[in-house]
Amino acid sequence: MNEGNQNFAALVEATCQRHASRPALFFDDRSLSYGELAALAEGWAARLRAAGVAPGDCVATWLPNCPTFVAVFLASLRTGAIAAPLGALLTAREVRARLTVARAGVLVTTPALAAQLGDVSAKVIAVDPRAPSLEVAERRPPVARDATDLAVLVSTSGTTGDAKAAELTHGGITWNASALAAGFAMEPGDVQLAVAPLSHVLGMAGVMNASLLRGGALALVERFDAPTVLALMRERRITGVFGAPSMFLALLREARRSAIAPALRFAMAGGAALSPDLTSAFQQTFGCTLHDGYGMSEVGGGVTLTPPGTTPKARSVGPAFSGSELRVVDLVTGVPLPAGARGEVAVRSPSVMRGYRDDDQATRAVLDPDGWLLTGDIGYLDEDGHLFLVDRKKELIIRSGYNVYPREVEEVLLSHPAVREAAVVGVPHPDHGEEVIALVVPSHETIDTEGVKAFARERLAAYKYPRHVLVVAELAKGPTGKIAKRAIDVPQLLARCAMEERDRR
Repeated sequence: MNEGNQNFAALVEATCQRHASRPALFFDDRSLSYGELAALAEGWAARLRAAGVAPGDCVATWLPNCPTFVAVFLASLRTGAIAAPLGALLTAREVRARLTVARAGVLVTTPALAAQLGDVSAKVIAVDPRAPSLEVAERRPPVARDATDLAVLVSTSGTTGDAKAAELTHGGITWNASALAAGFAMEPGDVQLAVAPLSHVLGMAGVMNASLLRGGALALVERFDAPTVLALMRERRITGVFGAPSMFLALLREARRSAIAPALRFAMAGGAALSPDLTSAFQQTFGCTLHDGYGMSEVGGGVTLTPPGTTPKARSVGPAFSGSELRVVDLVTGVPLPAGARGEVAVRSPSVMRGYRDDDQATRAVLDPDGWLLTGDIGYLDEDGHLFLVDRKKELIIRSGYNVYPREVEEVLLSHPAVREAAVVGVPHPDHGEEVIALVVPSHETIDTEGVKAFARERLAAYKYPRHVLVVAELAKGPTGKIAKRAIDVPQLLARCAMEERDRR
């Protein structure tokens, strides 16, 4: 291997050589060593080259968490191509749109998913993800890449508009994975639960890439099921877990029900507000601090992290990674604000994307010439540089001219013992412009919605508390467990609110 080669796959190949006999992947009742993973990646690289893949081309994967996903990701980078991971839960329509944005020449997927896809310009390779066996026809070293060369295209979540592809570099994905690995002191003896989709930056950077750089193992899980995962955690002696708060809540409940609670060394939640009660209960049950993390596709993974060995500040997602910077800017002028002032969070980091693929206008809207990326999140920094998130800029509710941040309201609702999950949205109102509505999933069989409303009113300014608290059986979620507010039917909400008003009269 060329010592100057910054190809991420070359760095993983070095890990494979150092830890050839150590387990790299656990799946079903089998395992792959690092030596076997290297051979599998080499075999897939040969297959991609045979399919016409050349340096600079794009290879998309539409697969669940499985050994083939990991191998194709590494193989794409080995050939000098660009990896474009796509979530297994995406619909065929969504995948077709993302293939177009990525300009993918090859798509690796399962036969069942390929059958749903229809006609696409990409060459489709359909494989059984549970049969990771491939002969190595030829051995070639990873193609030399510079740190600034494009490595991965990550599809944005689409929660704020049409899907885009964030361009991440080899140096960027290496830096972010290394920062996360260092932040949790990952080592070869660690086993991470790989249930967060590897197609998403949380799973890609913090779980897959960080483990592969440090020589740790991944316990691959296609779909989250609390009893199954808890048994796997005990069987595989899992030491670290990344996921959404809803997943940790389900694990906590199952641990209490089954009296099975394997000890963990590190855990991080992201994608939604983290209840202080959940944080406390998780630590008592699993013996480790549950960190509230913050990251995004455009930064290729994490943005902040509370330093190891320190206690996280309540409701804070921590300070910026060492080597990166945070600031909060005025929503209108873009001028940096002092500590404590709320505005849009901006980040400058070695892992910030080069831009959105083939979308200069969208890139200029969020990335300035000095490398500062506007995140679209509202928050503030304290005097120690710790970040406190308030909400998404596009989810901001303006009621009677006052700004209402849904996340702040949700955190209050989640502190109510009868509320398991909460989503706060704004709906049109003739007098106030927008009205604050809360959807709650109860934690008990019965819930007093008027009591919940009064609970919120006591803890929030008069313009912030929800005038309507509506009970739902569940809240729609994306593949990472984050609540999908775009799936909320606003006209139906308005109808339920109107019915509630009539009942009151």
